[in-house]
Amino acid sequence: MKCKIFILIVIFISVNLYCQTKITMTKENGVYSIPCKINGLPLKLIFDTGASNVSISITEAMFMIKNGFLTKEDIGEDVYYKIANGDIAKGLKVNIKEIEFAGLKLYNVNATIINTANAPLLLGQSVIEKLGKIQLEGNKLTILNTSQSYDFESANEKVDKSYSQSLKVEFEKKLKTN
Repeated sequence: MKCKIFILIVIFISVNLYCQTKITMTKENGVYSIPCKINGLPLKLIFDTGASNVSISITEAMFMIKNGFLTKEDIGEDVYYKIANGDIAKGLKVNIKEIEFAGLKLYNVNATIINTANAPLLLGQSVIEKLGKIQLEGNKLTILNTSQSYDFESANEKVDKSYSQSLKVEFEKKLKTN
């Protein structure tokens, strides 16, 4: 009986250790970044729990389009988003076919192209919330119970469209009052 319990404990611990992905993030200028591949293009993205989406600057987007990492079919409609200071800005919705980091692959990720040349590259909630339970300790990110891939659901598009529409209305109100 003791042997069976011991074997079960070892299996349980092994399964839980195997299902974790540990990432050492790089700290630069007070923020943590993770090396990723977006549609095969290596980039460093800031791990930003406060960002609602993955975001890329217009500079990276133009490079990606020019070099075949993004296609016309990946580019969607205008979207409105709130930046850290509360202002509302306009960008473009984009579908990233694949984001890869630390051996994980996420498919069909909602992202935003920011209409600013020097906008930071952000790994936001459109990815983070799909990772499941995470643990942060300094520059160590542990993703618990990971599967090796995740295909985003179309329900995200409905939520994004609704949120973008409400921000558009808010943005238009601010324009009228200014």
